[in-house]
Amino acid sequence: MTVPKGWTALVHPEGARYFVNQETRTFTEMNICEQEIAEDIEYFMGYLLDELQQTIEKRNLTLDTRQVDLVVEPKSFDDESVVCCYYFVNHRDRCLFWLDDFNPKDIISECKGVQTTSHIRLAIEAQYWKHWDYFPSLCPVTQNIVDELKDMLIHATCADHLTSLQSSAAFDAIELQDHLSVVDRIKVSALSFTHLTVIHGHFEAHNHFVNYHGEDCVRLMSERSIHGWAYKPSLFMVILAPLLFFYPVAQVQELHKIFVDEVVHTARWNAFCSKFKGQLQESNLLATVLLNANVGFLAINTVDRGGRDAIQMASYMSLVTSLGSIVLGLLFVSHGRTSGQDTAMEAAVFLDRLHNRKHGMEKLAIVYSLPKALLMWGMAFFFAAFSIDWWTSGDVISRAVVGTVTSVVFVMITNSIIRTREG
Repeated sequence: MTVPKGWTALVHPEGARYFVNQETRTFTEMNICEQEIAEDIEYFMGYLLDELQQTIEKRNLTLDTRQVDLVVEPKSFDDESVVCCYYFVNHRDRCLFWLDDFNPKDIISECKGVQTTSHIRLAIEAQYWKHWDYFPSLCPVTQNIVDELKDMLIHATCADHLTSLQSSAAFDAIELQDHLSVVDRIKVSALSFTHLTVIHGHFEAHNHFVNYHGEDCVRLMSERSIHGWAYKPSLFMVILAPLLFFYPVAQVQELHKIFVDEVVHTARWNAFCSKFKGQLQESNLLATVLLNANVGFLAINTVDRGGRDAIQMASYMSLVTSLGSIVLGLLFVSHGRTSGQDTAMEAAVFLDRLHNRKHGMEKLAIVYSLPKALLMWGMAFFFAAFSIDWWTSGDVISRAVVGTVTSVVFVMITNSIIRTREG
């Protein structure tokens, strides 16, 4: 396999192959070793570079073509026509540009209400760093870039996280410290470190875009909605929440802190998943204990009378609900979405699929509250079976003593719940 004259085959740090013409600073991921593809790329490269030069002269632009990259990708349709997908990269201004009219819808679709060119520029700059990520060979790391990256990481670590519990930074404090330690090891002008640099650069530029940096409506707190969206519970939620001991209400509040304006805060999402997984393991343990308690309770001679009285029915319902809690808990624990290791894209796709424009993350909140709610119902049914048993078979003294203790405990639990909600 022969590479055409003037072109060089390079391998990306992640393993993908691409080709570069260093004289014209042109890149492509197409297999230029195939003659037909090579001819198309050479033609479009020459045409686009000539058009760029004519545009510079015609509009009297101050653009140094030695600081401009070109990426081309010819695509054939029906083996007859060939369409060239391309973009230019301006390293001086850190932006992408085209000679034709271009609709930036795909680039800015993550944010709604994008109107100003300064805001669009943030999205374009994020794509600029993405270009570095794809084609790092002609993008040496300079001291200015390293210093700029360090400044952003130090500000996010020290100024943002230490002064606010609702930091809009893309990473949590521990991750930022890890990233800062990596940046400290970057060697200036070493191509092997370019890939590490652009990953951080892209994350920072993208984070500025989704948080409207420099705009009137900048998001300074991660939980603040730029568009003034407010959660409105559906009738289904209003009816179901009390039956599920209001667990969905707490869950939906947590989820709305993570998925604000349909933009996922990855660090918070992974922290939520880790916490939720721990809660599932605890509820599974309690549900297993309750399941064994019901089996032992049903084995008591005074309870197992061969009939189907209220005591047995209540214990059976407790057994079923605790078993349901265990099954759901095991399902969620084994599910990949509760591992707490999702990437930003995986988390965004998952949450966006379950998001409702009016009712937000209600569906997911209800589903995630079921294991604990079923456990609570299992405990309630077991208590009912136990209460019926000692009430029907006990004398006046035992009823008075156990009833008094039960009432005191019930008052303590109710008072604790009320105080906790008020706090």
